[in-house]
Amino acid sequence: MWREIGRGASGLLHATTGAGKTWAVWFGALAAFADEPKSARKRGTGTPRTQPETLTVLWITPMRALAADTARALQSSAAELAVPWSVGQRTGDTSSAERARQNRRMPSALVTTPESLSLILTRPDARDVLSHVRLVIVDEWHELLGNKRGTQTQLALARLTYWRPELQVWGLSATLGNLFR
Repeated sequence: MWREIGRGASGLLHATTGAGKTWAVWFGALAAFADEPKSARKRGTGTPRTQPETLTVLWITPMRALAADTARALQSSAAELAVPWSVGQRTGDTSSAERARQNRRMPSALVTTPESLSLILTRPDARDVLSHVRLVIVDEWHELLGNKRGTQTQLALARLTYWRPELQVWGLSATLGNLFR
């Protein structure tokens, strides 16, 4: 996974529950993108940046409870690895204070739901906010296949890839049935 993310690939990671899908793509993202801000310099200051200046990783999950767990896990692993990234969450449960903070500055990685991403896309500055996203991870991809929320996710991905054609998209799933029955 790390090599594939590093070379700019997209795809689907299908593995059993507990096999480490989340860590495979998250550590792949950190390996591919986290070193860049540390070595980059802010203009005129000569000091290293502490985190990406824009939203870099967008993590879409179909369940708000999973979003909260995922955001905690991603943030704690980044802290444990001393990667200076912030991880935020944007769902229907996000407080107005946190939404206001995100409106001023998005985190390095944002965990959200299809509905909340659709709302972010309606913002007047949506293109500015989301056009620097490099990697989108769609967790529990099987939950979004063949339903309205999946169509909503696909439309959001189409908009994002229009703004950023080199966008990488990885789906994660432990359960893919026979879709052609």
